[in-house]
Amino acid sequence: MKMVLPLSKEKTFFLIVVTLIAFIGCDKKIESVKPNLDEEFNFNQAEYEAVLEHSFSFPDTTDLLYQSIKENLDTLKSFYFNINFKPIFIKSYESKSFVDSLLTIIGKAEEHGLNPENYNYTKIKNEFSESIDPKTYNKKRYLHLANAEMLAANAILTYSIHMRHGVVNPRKIFAESYYLPVTDSLNQKLFEPFEQENIIEYLKNIQPKSEKYKKMQAALKRFVGIKDFEWTAIPVTDKKVEPGNVYPSIDLVINKLITLGFLDTSKMKINDLVLYDTLLTAPIKSFQRANGLNDDGIIGKTTIERLNITPMEYVDKIKLTLERFRWLDYSDTAKYILANIPDFKVYAMENGVEKFNIIICVGRKGKWETPNLYGQISYMVLNPTWSVPKSIIQEEIVSGLRRDSLYLKKRYFKVYKAGERVSLDGLTAHELSSSNRYSIVQDPGAGNALGKIKFMFKNPFGVYLHDTPTRAPFKYVNRAVSHGCLRVEKPMQLAEYLLNNNSNWTTDFIKIEVGQKVDNPNVVEEFNIKRSNLRKNHSYGVTTEVKFDRSIPLFVDYYTVWVDENGVFNYRDDVYDRDKVLRKYFLE
Repeated sequence: MKMVLPLSKEKTFFLIVVTLIAFIGCDKKIESVKPNLDEEFNFNQAEYEAVLEHSFSFPDTTDLLYQSIKENLDTLKSFYFNINFKPIFIKSYESKSFVDSLLTIIGKAEEHGLNPENYNYTKIKNEFSESIDPKTYNKKRYLHLANAEMLAANAILTYSIHMRHGVVNPRKIFAESYYLPVTDSLNQKLFEPFEQENIIEYLKNIQPKSEKYKKMQAALKRFVGIKDFEWTAIPVTDKKVEPGNVYPSIDLVINKLITLGFLDTSKMKINDLVLYDTLLTAPIKSFQRANGLNDDGIIGKTTIERLNITPMEYVDKIKLTLERFRWLDYSDTAKYILANIPDFKVYAMENGVEKFNIIICVGRKGKWETPNLYGQISYMVLNPTWSVPKSIIQEEIVSGLRRDSLYLKKRYFKVYKAGERVSLDGLTAHELSSSNRYSIVQDPGAGNALGKIKFMFKNPFGVYLHDTPTRAPFKYVNRAVSHGCLRVEKPMQLAEYLLNNNSNWTTDFIKIEVGQKVDNPNVVEEFNIKRSNLRKNHSYGVTTEVKFDRSIPLFVDYYTVWVDENGVFNYRDDVYDRDKVLRKYFLE
């Protein structure tokens, strides 16, 4: 019989340590092989794809999920059919990190003035959560997973379209007035998002990044932050309040100026004011300028009405402008002219920097509204004639002739019937209105409706920018007074800019040609020598065309709020009710 000798204390300690190490190591090994979700729930790729195919092919039309994706269902079904209904985004129960990243992006849709629920934020979150919930009946896991995949695909497709092209198509809701370039969202790049190696990075990169867009996003955040502030309305009266006047509502005015960022209370002391103190004049003027009003510092009805605009109204306006900026981003165009209709101004832009702006008049509301346009300003006409449109003949010339028998003569009009010039003597308003065979041309001169210069760009409406002898409307707040063309307050400033580096004509030459004084006799002599060659093949009597060496893009756009280069939030009236129309399709 073999004797077992007792262990020494040292050997006993050694065995204990070895046993503990083995136990700990075994414990770690068990932990490391803990099954993942796919293993835990026995994920089967073929079964998942079969459920996904069935979900696409036989959707429950009464289910809320179907309602969420029905607009794109056929499109998605066609795409998935071509790849044998293999999942693209949520490939198994292990796709939680992708789902979290996708929800993070969708959740920030509010930063773009959009609702995350437009992209099924909650439904995606709930469906995927149900698929990995231990309480979920096993046979339903694939259904929830398939639902999450379908919702995610629909969300990615829709979000991509909205970021790249906008939520609504302006050509559909403004069929008669929107002629800026529009990219078709339903083109060969529709499934571009589905072909990305990193869809999350793609979704981040397609978000608009222009400075004007980012400024509007910052403004949106700011006004959302104050949308629940108490916004007590200031009583509106016809009485004007001037500096030094007692004004019982001055405290309400002050509160609004502070909230809107026009008054810094750290620089002035406000204690129960009832006087419209002269210290408040500068903030009032700044507010008026930011609202396109006459900055006279007088608190009148219009100024009060603007002060009463609530933060939530600003939020809605900002959302509409962000949508317009998604339709077309021309901010990376190196050099262009921008005319913003509600602002009644034209801007010269270079590399995102405003060089100058000029006041303009635009078309009257109704029949004569100026459309959104794009074109290339390629030449200008000096001392232009004006061929009066038939509609203006019937609506204005006829009534003018009824009032004054010398109306046509006083304005240097020539009248033609079937191409033959007719005498103005004895021509009556009745004759002019009863026949469509008459045409009227206004000769160049001081009274010509187009002034001394018009700037031409190709467009389907025959719209152009031009000078005008009628100067008073440039002082109006609402300068929607024309027949659709853009009247320019300072045409010579615009001409000088467009003529930069022109190989033949100079600004001084233009001035001489249109009858303006040039003091330098050497320039006058030089022009007299060159005039015949300059006008050769480009002149018709006193009328002369000046072609530019390089055309410059012109965008005639429409937005009622923006942040200017000084960081000031600007607001303008919806002069043509186009915000009102867009709101119905976009916000309601």
